[in-house]
Amino acid sequence: MRFAGRLSRWADSVGAGIFAVLFLSLVVQVVRRFVFGAPAAWTEELAAIAFVWVIFWGTAFTVPLSAHVAVDFVVPRFAPPVRRALYALGIAALAVCFLWALPGTADYLRFMMRERTPVLDWPYGLVYSVFLAAAVMVVLRCLAAIVRPEASDKA
Repeated sequence: MRFAGRLSRWADSVGAGIFAVLFLSLVVQVVRRFVFGAPAAWTEELAAIAFVWVIFWGTAFTVPLSAHVAVDFVVPRFAPPVRRALYALGIAALAVCFLWALPGTADYLRFMMRERTPVLDWPYGLVYSVFLAAAVMVVLRCLAAIVRPEASDKA
């Protein structure tokens, strides 16, 4: 199996694991609350953190670029060479936006390392570090889509 294929499977597995944490924390909360009458605050906090992670991880690492929402009612009317150029321009603009956001995101995560979650006592910088990972991955996927547009839907 190619490296990109293994990396894609790994990213899918991590996303599934994050979703499993989200689901199981909610199940534990329901059982603790309605069966034992003793709700646990940590399950709600863990579910909220896992929700943020599953959304950003999935969007950046596992969902193909073609599955993202796009406004494309004008571009299909052009000839194929123009469509490819417009596609590359749009992807490049997206990459530039995420590149522009990287320093501020990293700085904010460093700042948030001193704040901690109320129940689990995890640093917020760690909780939201998925933002930085997702931004880097979006940039890399955009660059790959510009270089090899035919392969961009496979990862």
